[in-house]
Amino acid sequence: MATVTARHDLEIDTEYAAPGDETEARLAELWSAQLGVFPVGVHDDFFELGGDSLFAAELLLTMDREFGVEIPAWTLFLSPTIVEMAQAIAEARKPAEARPTGA
Repeated sequence: MATVTARHDLEIDTEYAAPGDETEARLAELWSAQLGVFPVGVHDDFFELGGDSLFAAELLLTMDREFGVEIPAWTLFLSPTIVEMAQAIAEARKPAEARPTGA
């Protein structure tokens, strides 16, 4: 059984913020299970919680299965919080014609 680290035992710069919707809640559960940290707040940085590239790869595979969308690896590195990943999932679920083009 994996050891669980209490969030308050880590040096985290952000205040705990609870998930605001189902996607954020499920992401918090996945991150907590992957990293062995409880609770995980929506503004906590994946890498500050102990995540690394191996954990990121495993987490992204789990997220792909869980949410039915493929999230590119760079997304987690550039947007390492639950709130940002929930936004990426919502964006990936939009039909292609509804997504911003960046132009």
